[in-house]
Amino acid sequence: MIFQASFYKSKKLLLIEDCEPVRASIKGMLQQIGFVDITAVADAVQALSPAKRHAYDFILADFNLGDGKDALQLFAELSAQDAIKPGCCFVVISAEPQRLPVMGLLQGTPDHFVLKPFSYMELEKRLAKAWQSRVALRKVYQAMPAGDLVAVHTELDEVIKNAPAYTLLALRLKGEVLLAQREYNAAMQLYKKIQQQRDFSWTRLGAAIAMVKLQQWPEAEQLLLSLTEADDVRPEALDWLSRLYLLQGALPQALEQLTELVKLQPTNIDAQTAIASVMLLSGQDDDALRYRQKLIQQFRFSGFDRADYYLELTRLLLAQASQTELAGFNAALKKCSEALASMPQKLLTDETEPEVLALRARISLLQGHIADAKQLTDELQIKEDAAVGSVGCLVDKIRLMFALGELKQAERYLTQLKALPTEQDDLHSCCQRLSAARALQQDSKLRSDIRDWNQAGMAAAQSGNVKAALLQLRLAFLSMPCNAGLALNLLQTLTQLPAHRGLQALAKAVLAALEQSNLTSANQQRLEQLLTQLPPLYTE
Repeated sequence: MIFQASFYKSKKLLLIEDCEPVRASIKGMLQQIGFVDITAVADAVQALSPAKRHAYDFILADFNLGDGKDALQLFAELSAQDAIKPGCCFVVISAEPQRLPVMGLLQGTPDHFVLKPFSYMELEKRLAKAWQSRVALRKVYQAMPAGDLVAVHTELDEVIKNAPAYTLLALRLKGEVLLAQREYNAAMQLYKKIQQQRDFSWTRLGAAIAMVKLQQWPEAEQLLLSLTEADDVRPEALDWLSRLYLLQGALPQALEQLTELVKLQPTNIDAQTAIASVMLLSGQDDDALRYRQKLIQQFRFSGFDRADYYLELTRLLLAQASQTELAGFNAALKKCSEALASMPQKLLTDETEPEVLALRARISLLQGHIADAKQLTDELQIKEDAAVGSVGCLVDKIRLMFALGELKQAERYLTQLKALPTEQDDLHSCCQRLSAARALQQDSKLRSDIRDWNQAGMAAAQSGNVKAALLQLRLAFLSMPCNAGLALNLLQTLTQLPAHRGLQALAKAVLAALEQSNLTSANQQRLEQLLTQLPPLYTE
């Protein structure tokens, strides 16, 4: 053994293993090594509470935790909640070889990996090496949570100078610090200097990331493509290659790389959702919808379930419903409501509730329930805070306020959409920026389309083609039901058609919209005149 049993006796350890016999066996090994203070739990959910309450020196976690999470996700969740103290050693165990992240040391990654089956001697060796590394870089790890990159840089130089055994690890961290400080040329020089001594995949990957940051697209692409052939960094290379193509707007190439990435990492949720976003950005609306449905089926009720799956699916269904002909309209709206209602209750949080309210309000508008939509909108505005929210949520608010005739509010959200931050280049941020640009184009097109639909509808009505007029004016009304002029034009067209049960819901929606509108005296007179001509079926 590297350390004496007395060393481990004073240390606290958290063991997470879902198989009870294996958990008992590993606990026995730990006691043989010298541990006394051992907390053993079955899954990630049970691990959260003790991890928050106690400052563990070691966390030993099985890779597959049996509740939809793996050890890497548990590590990320504990880190986000500050449940792992800087000196804690996080060690992953698994029955199959697992690859720990190559980049991301600065944000924190597990310390070591142990392959099952193992002896207590092998386990002690891994734990001891993890501890020695933590001790050697303790001042670095202490400075990292505070985000003091200058202090981290200084401490790394001390490690490189005084602890030769940990020089390589310190250099990897130093490269990441330079990237975080936006010292991209300095990072490239560091990686080049290391490369001259010995070829490492992580140095080439770091150099490629620096090239992406410097927008040296051809050089970065060539290097990243070569790194997709290196097993130890292939996922990171595919990730950054996808980002490079997204930053350039090369959607087919981005989709190809993202597809390869999820083959390697099926639970890479950022990559999975990016695929659906890129499909939509590429005009593959039906494919994007099916992909969202697949994500729900694949991850529903697991640790990988996300509110975004249900929210985005509802938005896609809403877009389809708004273009659906009258005969299938109610069925299309029902699908929207069902998709939103299928979101598990646990995913309804303070963060997601405004998005749900905005979608419910949009659905209510299309159903002709104007008063309900306005009430939901009032609730939405009460829930709002300083946070801008996702692109999807902003678009919902823009469409909602525009439809309600609240044009100043719509413009305010448009301004927020235009001002989204652009400095982040992770997959989610890249997709959000492209989605924002697409949304702005669609908003401009929608306003133009409403004018065209209204003009075409009125022209068709004047020429006696009332059915064609109905199709055009209905599209304009669905996009902006609280515009009195559009509603009155549609109502006028309904007076020129024979009464029909299939038109009853539309007529009632138009009347409800007019009832909720502030009509000018001229519009009020026009409404009163049209009501005398409207078939009684629609006013029952």
